[in-house]
Amino acid sequence: MGLSSGSPIRLPKLGGTLFCGEFREAPALQYQTRKERPMTPFVSDHVDYYPPAYLLDWMEKYSFLPFDAGNLSGESLKYFRSHNPVAIFRLSAGAWEELPGVPLKDIDEFLESDETEDERKWVVSFPECKEDFHLRFLIDGEAGADREFTVDTLKYDAGSWIGTEQARSDYLSGTLRPLKEITYDTADTLRIPGIAALLDFDLDNALKEKLKEAWSEEAAEELSRKFLRKCFQKIVCGARPSTGFLILDSLGALDWFLPDLAKGRGLTQNRYHKHDIFHHLIYACDAVDEPVLKLRLAALLHDIGKSDTRREQPGGEATFHNHEVVGARITEKIMRRFGFDANLGKRVKFLVRNHMFHYTSEWSDRAVRRFMQKVSPSQLEDLIALRLADRKGSGKRQALPRAIKDLIRHIEEIKQQEAELKIRDLKIDGNDLMQMGMEPGPGMGDLLKGLLDRVKSGEIPNERDVLLQEARGQLTESIA
Repeated sequence: MGLSSGSPIRLPKLGGTLFCGEFREAPALQYQTRKERPMTPFVSDHVDYYPPAYLLDWMEKYSFLPFDAGNLSGESLKYFRSHNPVAIFRLSAGAWEELPGVPLKDIDEFLESDETEDERKWVVSFPECKEDFHLRFLIDGEAGADREFTVDTLKYDAGSWIGTEQARSDYLSGTLRPLKEITYDTADTLRIPGIAALLDFDLDNALKEKLKEAWSEEAAEELSRKFLRKCFQKIVCGARPSTGFLILDSLGALDWFLPDLAKGRGLTQNRYHKHDIFHHLIYACDAVDEPVLKLRLAALLHDIGKSDTRREQPGGEATFHNHEVVGARITEKIMRRFGFDANLGKRVKFLVRNHMFHYTSEWSDRAVRRFMQKVSPSQLEDLIALRLADRKGSGKRQALPRAIKDLIRHIEEIKQQEAELKIRDLKIDGNDLMQMGMEPGPGMGDLLKGLLDRVKSGEIPNERDVLLQEARGQLTESIA
């Protein structure tokens, strides 16, 4: 389906997220995660660590709920910060027992519920949230015994996160520190970078060393594809994906986990890119504002073919002929390896293959109409979002290229023209239909009106050869 004449093309946000709080850098770690960041620096007590206002308003709306904002657990921080619609509540034993008795039919936003021995879940719908919101309820154990990191023990109270001095310090400095001493394994080495990416936190140095020691390629080969996909998805949909990939690299696991990404380390590009291929890809992934999986994956993989196609020129700059074609093949391989849904794989591969589409002022209306036939509105919006992330991840340029803006303007002009078309504006008329053997009469007018409607909807272009072909097809069907 091509671009319809209905809704206008939506541009991605050009500005960043509003921040609050103060800049507080954690102690520099060996892998210098924060020093390498070209985007926004870590922001202590970032506004997005807090529950969304619509969630707080919803809890106030229903006074019969056995929980309130004070039950929000620090385990929610990673979801709030990364814009994933999940909140975790810690309930007293009494409130836990009351939960099944809540009159769910009286909650307008309620969709469904589920429970296990240790956890109860509600799914609710908020107008302000594009996706269903998941509420998870757990019993509040003693001293956070069943929690993994210090920040997990924090509680939301009167507009701030409160807890022990260590938990508060780690929260403000952005440090992921284990709550207690445990033995780590290879699965943890792959899992924990995803938590760091969701939070936009760095690892405590001691934790980093333990995860390094726990890493084993042989043990990793035994892990399930589902587990590996979850680890990958958590990093990609985190608050800052580059954090997760840099940590994986520092732990010695990236070459096994994503070898096609790792091979871009140190491979310079050209004057338009500040970073090597590896850093450009992870920073482009950061630059997709919302955790939309297909867009984050496409941004991470859009130049994945550059390492294999790189040819250095005498002047020192490199070329990457057909890197989008090679990249599409590599993307397909990666998506299969992690077991992603086939439809998602096709969408991501399409974006990687077509991210280099090039518009010039020499494109005629006819050329633009043909482009509109090949690319749906949602695909074009995704390609534009990807191009913007590509620009931001270059470390040099931030805005959409002028050519892309010109293409959008050209498309909108054509859609406006076609929305105002009359039958007399079609590139064929009754004489053409009579030459095909059609008798004059109401049927001729109906056929032309039908063609006009399809042109106005964007289904077919107002081009003579296309309209003649469509008319012949309809006449053949009517005779048959």
